[in-house]
Amino acid sequence: MALLSSLMFALTFVFVRVGVKTASTATALWVTLFINVVFLWGWSLLAHGWQFEHWWQWRYFFLSGVFAPLLGRLFQFQGMAKLGANITTPLTLTHPVITVLLAILFLDEHVSRRGLVGGLLVVAGSVLVGMQGGQSATRSLRSVSRVYLMLPLLASVCYGISIVFRKIGIDLGSDAVTAAAVTCTSSWLFATLHVVATGSARQIRCSRRELGFFVLAGIFSGLGPVLLYAALQRESLVVIAPLGATTPLFVLLVSYLFIRADEIFTPLVIAGTVATVTGVILVTAYGLA
Repeated sequence: MALLSSLMFALTFVFVRVGVKTASTATALWVTLFINVVFLWGWSLLAHGWQFEHWWQWRYFFLSGVFAPLLGRLFQFQGMAKLGANITTPLTLTHPVITVLLAILFLDEHVSRRGLVGGLLVVAGSVLVGMQGGQSATRSLRSVSRVYLMLPLLASVCYGISIVFRKIGIDLGSDAVTAAAVTCTSSWLFATLHVVATGSARQIRCSRRELGFFVLAGIFSGLGPVLLYAALQRESLVVIAPLGATTPLFVLLVSYLFIRADEIFTPLVIAGTVATVTGVILVTAYGLA
């Protein structure tokens, strides 16, 4: 289930990368979240019926939704628009390291030697990938500033915090579909408030072709958290997180098949991606003594 979740998120990133070429990041975020809400609540009501009397059990899902998908996806979509999916995704997928750091700081956990090696691999892989941003590998990415590398790193922090709340919430008892629906609803509500408060509703527009890509992205990004919650119900976080780190490999594969002309594919990018994934697996599998 965790591997399928990674595939769903990878397809989401690639569909957004295609659609966001002309549409705004705000459009991609709001539309995909709206599709999430409609799709997941429809699924929840059909499969499990009315459950709103248990709303207090959903508080951790609501909190997780503020950090991700809302903030995490916002920073990630902006990063993909500036850097491409192959640069943004490996940097964003360092979020399991953030989860380990939070455990060390607040849960008095300790890092093992293998966890330390994994952390060094993550840093090395991220640097290798980050060095490629703004180089002349493709014409569309020549003028990219290194400042934009902060976008996927901020997304990583948000995802790392969010998954901690998700694990706490799912352990209290809820079905995976409703948990995902509450998480995405939280993100969509805050995204809508931001659009209304800033008067940027006119920016929420796209062509029919772009809308088609965003609808597909919304469906796949709705399936992703459902599969992730289902996996978290059955296994501990340190078991599921390494499997979730396989997303960039799926992104590389799908990007190569469909949008290779606008993405950076160099030996350093591939090596950095592999190093990042390997490091994340080591940190999350062995990082907690």
